[in-house]
Amino acid sequence: MDKNSATGLILILLLTMGYFMFFAPKPPEQKKTSVEQTTTSPDTANTEQSMSAVSKIDPAAQDSQRLQALADQYSDFYTLVEGEELITTVTTDLLTLKISNKGGRIIEAYLNDYVTFDSLPLPVIQNAQDQFYVEFPFRSRSIRTDELYFTAPSQDIKLSGADSTDLVFTADIGGGRSLKQIYRFKGDTYDLGYSFQMNGIRSEMGNQKFYDLHWTSYLPKTELSLDNMRQKTTIAYSLSGDVEKMDVSDEPDPVKEQTPVDWVSYKSQFFSSILVAEEPFRSTNLQILVPDETSGINKIMKGKFVQDLDRSDNIQRDYRFYFGPNEYATLNSYDLNFQKEMDLGWSLISYINIGTTYIFKFLEKYISNYGLIVIILAFLIRMLVLPFTYRSYISMGKMRVLNATPEMKALDEKYKDDAQKLQMEKMAIYREMGVSMLGGCLPMVFSYPFLIALFFFFPQSVELRQESFLWANDLSTYDSIINLPFRIPGYGQHVSLFCLLMAISTFVFTFYQQKSQPSAANNQMKYIAYIMPIFLLFFLNSYASGLSLYYLTSNIISISQTLLIRRFVDDDKLLAQLRENQKANKKKKGKKKPKGRIQKWMEEQQKKQQQMQRQANSNRKGGKKR
Repeated sequence: MDKNSATGLILILLLTMGYFMFFAPKPPEQKKTSVEQTTTSPDTANTEQSMSAVSKIDPAAQDSQRLQALADQYSDFYTLVEGEELITTVTTDLLTLKISNKGGRIIEAYLNDYVTFDSLPLPVIQNAQDQFYVEFPFRSRSIRTDELYFTAPSQDIKLSGADSTDLVFTADIGGGRSLKQIYRFKGDTYDLGYSFQMNGIRSEMGNQKFYDLHWTSYLPKTELSLDNMRQKTTIAYSLSGDVEKMDVSDEPDPVKEQTPVDWVSYKSQFFSSILVAEEPFRSTNLQILVPDETSGINKIMKGKFVQDLDRSDNIQRDYRFYFGPNEYATLNSYDLNFQKEMDLGWSLISYINIGTTYIFKFLEKYISNYGLIVIILAFLIRMLVLPFTYRSYISMGKMRVLNATPEMKALDEKYKDDAQKLQMEKMAIYREMGVSMLGGCLPMVFSYPFLIALFFFFPQSVELRQESFLWANDLSTYDSIINLPFRIPGYGQHVSLFCLLMAISTFVFTFYQQKSQPSAANNQMKYIAYIMPIFLLFFLNSYASGLSLYYLTSNIISISQTLLIRRFVDDDKLLAQLRENQKANKKKKGKKKPKGRIQKWMEEQQKKQQQMQRQANSNRKGGKKR
């Protein structure tokens, strides 16, 4: 190819490229497709057509399908499943309650005269997960009232004193058929009436003979110590007047079934929510759950209550709620044995605690500070046992001066290797001189019931709740003065000052008590007595500071009484009196004073020991012969 031919070919190629670049027609534009469309449906055109068809469905048809689905699930109640939630607030002198028209149930309940440990309004019902509803059959469907919207009162209500009113929540499905929930309030009480009505629907419930009432409550943490709250939180229930409680042993297997039941209480440390049935429940299924400590929930209470139905076309079942403090006088006033849900101890102990509540009520009329009331209570009890304290000191003083005599020291030397024989010989002399070994036990015998009773009383006494004294802000819980950066096993992560002072006073009281006892007493037993202050220091560090204050005051009074009695007791006069008793008994030669039970028991034990010793010696001799 010559030069001219090559040049012409290049020009033709350039012209052709220019034509296609500037004058050739553009290809048709392609529509963008999402990744999901290209991967799930290769037929783009069909997908677009189906989407277009959906977007063109009539909204009325969509609404009709939705309503039909609701009608299939709820039958004639389907019109009540959707609505706007309205809240009615009822305020009385003692309670503030919020009731929702959705379910017609109480969603919040507060006690007006109390606050939480961090000064917030105190709730007995508050958690959004709480439930209260009736479940019943209707045309082979299960209907729950908490899924229905009821007509609500138009305005909030305030009541005071003797004022009263009824709040009616109605779910009407037409044809004279309806559900009603009626609340009856009074201005000056912790309780309120509640009625559940079924009108005109009995024939559509089939052969069902009962409905279920469900009540679930997430009890809130209202006190400083969650551990103390949980120890006193339980479910109590009345079985024909006998009150039972689910205790700690029930919680690993928390479901408990009972029948029949008059009332059920979700009892916390200081407050309770109680449901009373005018006609006892056929059966109940109760459950306690303990959530994680970080949840801020005390315990979760669940109850399913089976209520009988009659054949009447208009059915009404009446109930009563109590939302209030665990105060003995208040609970007792309802005459339903509510007060038995309180853990007041057994038999005599419970009577002491009941008496203590009335002493508190009497003293608070004149004294506003409950710390002073606790101190006065301790003083009254110590004065009550003072005669026995005096007799105890005299009895121990007699033993002390008697053990210091030469004849008793000679016995110590003679029988130093036979403690049982030594004790028997001493008891014979004690009897001869008119000394009772049990005389020193009298104060403990009469003081211990009070100590044990108040151990039950103080941690659940709502009277002491949030009552301050000196550095303690709340006498119903521990008075922490130092928060430790670590936890001491068995002690805690704080230092309670009243508990510490109580332990020191117990040590000092033990010291003076040991000095009052006979010098020949068992030294090991003396040392064991000093373990008690240490035990109390660990055990009561997280307990109610009011109890530690009581023990502290009681110890100080006991020490003062001991020192005062010692000033007026002359040991020489005591010994002279014992010598006179000994002479008088020796003159009665023909009359033998009967042996006491302790002496008889010790003589029997000595005989058994001697017999065992002879048997052991015989066995050793027989072994040597073989």
